[in-house]
Amino acid sequence: MELKLPGVDERLSTTPQLAACLSLLKNSQLLDGMLEPAARKWLQATEKDTDEQERLKVLATNVIRAFQREEIKDNKAVAEVVCLAPVLEKSDFQYLLRELCKGIDQSVLLDVHQLDGIAQLIYCAEPGYLDADDLVKILELLSTRLRATHTQSTNHIYQLTMAASRVLDAMADSKVKGLDREKLHEPLSSYLSEIKDNSDPYLVYQTAYAYQALLYVPDDETLWQATLRRTGKVIRGVAGLVSAVKGLDLNGFMDGLKDIQQGVTGAVGVFRMTKSTIDAVTSIADSGKGFVECMKEGLGAKRKLTWYPALRGAESLLRSGQLVDFMRVVCEAPCRLDPVFQWGVCQLLGEVAVDSMWDTKSRQGAIMFLGEIYSNRTVWECQTHVQEWILVILMKLVSSTDNDVQAIANKLVRDLESNAESQEQAFIQDCRQKDHNLYQLRIVSFVMATPSLIDRAQNRPDVEGHLRLLRKQRLMEQGNVVYIPPQAKAGLQASDESRFQLMEKVKEFLNSEQKVFLLLGDPGAGKSTFSRALDHDLWDAYKKDGDIPLHINLPAIDKPEHDIIAKQLRKMELTEPQIRELKIHRKFILICDGYDESQQTHNLYTSNRLNEPGEWVAKMIISCRTEYLGMDYRDRFQPGDRNHQSKSGQFQEAVMTPFSETQIDVYINEYVSIHQPLWEAKDYKQALDLIPSLKELVKNPFLMTLSLEVMPRMMDPGEHLSATHVTKVGLYDHFIEHWLERGKKRLGEKKLSPQSRAAFE
Repeated sequence: MELKLPGVDERLSTTPQLAACLSLLKNSQLLDGMLEPAARKWLQATEKDTDEQERLKVLATNVIRAFQREEIKDNKAVAEVVCLAPVLEKSDFQYLLRELCKGIDQSVLLDVHQLDGIAQLIYCAEPGYLDADDLVKILELLSTRLRATHTQSTNHIYQLTMAASRVLDAMADSKVKGLDREKLHEPLSSYLSEIKDNSDPYLVYQTAYAYQALLYVPDDETLWQATLRRTGKVIRGVAGLVSAVKGLDLNGFMDGLKDIQQGVTGAVGVFRMTKSTIDAVTSIADSGKGFVECMKEGLGAKRKLTWYPALRGAESLLRSGQLVDFMRVVCEAPCRLDPVFQWGVCQLLGEVAVDSMWDTKSRQGAIMFLGEIYSNRTVWECQTHVQEWILVILMKLVSSTDNDVQAIANKLVRDLESNAESQEQAFIQDCRQKDHNLYQLRIVSFVMATPSLIDRAQNRPDVEGHLRLLRKQRLMEQGNVVYIPPQAKAGLQASDESRFQLMEKVKEFLNSEQKVFLLLGDPGAGKSTFSRALDHDLWDAYKKDGDIPLHINLPAIDKPEHDIIAKQLRKMELTEPQIRELKIHRKFILICDGYDESQQTHNLYTSNRLNEPGEWVAKMIISCRTEYLGMDYRDRFQPGDRNHQSKSGQFQEAVMTPFSETQIDVYINEYVSIHQPLWEAKDYKQALDLIPSLKELVKNPFLMTLSLEVMPRMMDPGEHLSATHVTKVGLYDHFIEHWLERGKKRLGEKKLSPQSRAAFE
């Protein structure tokens, strides 16, 4: 996730942004020498500003309070508040943990979202934040729910077991001892052992993992403890602001395990310690056992298996940003061919890939590593169940909202399928049909709600929800309108031969530093049609927090020379708090249509004080009939400041040109396709070829529409068309007659009073 650090007293846009700020402040010494220049500059300035530090801490507390007030704590709310876990003060952390536990305890049906929240909160906990008593109480709660959920869905058992694993991992890390064997240890151990007969490999893996974690809780044999320091919580949240952490560069690593010493100091020692515990392990793959059988060895025998500490060691390296060393452990570990170890590694890689708190390069590297494990059978020898798990993870990523991650996962799946034999292709296609949401990873993709918790904590009114509705409405308004992209020229004196595509020119203007684009044209040249098409295109491309298109029909606004944006927003039923919010924090693209029809003489840009300090930030596209303007017309449109200093470099104009012959042909074809009139396209084209006066008229888009509408009424196909003299007046007469007939027909379907009917007739 790309993060922009805020200025002093500047409002924050996302909760991950707040988490990054607090993480930098909390871990400044740990990150010393690793930060990008912009992040280092922000940190140095903020460390001197105690008021700003306090503001950020209070905002984190207020986000938690906003979560507590939520009646329905859905997945978005849980994911948002949990991303603050590594940076919370201890009191806030424990308050949030109690709130989540209360939600689980009081829910009649299992609340899987808050269950995920507990698991992720424990995963991100700072040393000393989780007391032994707290962990025991949480485990008792989960154990009770597990036994009560025995007859419920496999998915609920899976979620509970995953959360229990996190608690047990934390207990092992904290060296919690003295777990009550009769009340908790033995019943939970017995329950987990019972699941070994289940045929679902996803559930059996989670159960085997939880069982092994339970075996390690009473002992001191937590060899990964040395790496579970604060670094693991820091790197994930600020990966995009750190330059010294190596990404998962798969190609460079697989070419040769070089320069391992360049990783973060201390990683190699941890690697040796982890490796020493698994050197003596004989690969389970050599025994010829199947995947499920391998996992069931970890259940019920009360024997510690080494894939659990191996996975914890690999996970600790991953969490602390020592990604090169993580890959070395995975590739060189003697148990790397153990399918249970491979399953766990794939889960870790999937969690990096789906987690938007990691930088894009590392997430993409994790995806490519999954592809390596799947396809390189010579090195990995992974079994079918592990391959299926990899495909399920990739399918989750294909449905991600993150475009970069989605694209690389989609390409990888397509490549695996295209390079596979027919039998394996069928296997991949079968995996596509599975419910990929049934078995979640321990880290879920982060999606902000609207309004988000941080919005509410900052008393920010919801505008995005209203904008989404507006976008939907604007995109539906296009209807069956014939639209041919218009062309224009650079000015009134420019030749028609120097024409260009108007839409492209306007898009260039929007990407430039210019502020005002004046669109000129004759009556009926298509200015209003183009304005609506531009509005449609901009709404179609609109993304959250982007520039807001605002189509304004100037004749419909009272005194548009003052407060034009607010007046239009009120017409669109936005509230005053929403309007204030938009004025302070958003940018607009004003599409002002009909300057001439509103009888304007003001410079709307300067009279509305656009882009002045404390005022609306906007670019303006404004249309006007050519004939309405005088010699010095540019003074009415050029941007200027409050001192009336004109800024000609920020002004651009274009004049719409008549239809070309190619455009006329395209328009006729589109019109016939959409409206299906009495005539065919060839009839219209024959009329244009035979009547010179008509061919000249239809270069004007409005007259083109009139002509196509009424020509079938003015003549019949086969008539000697060259003898017919078509004028503007004749076209208007026939069109008005036709329009009145249609209006009369529509009104005839309604019940009118005798007086109203007489007036109409």
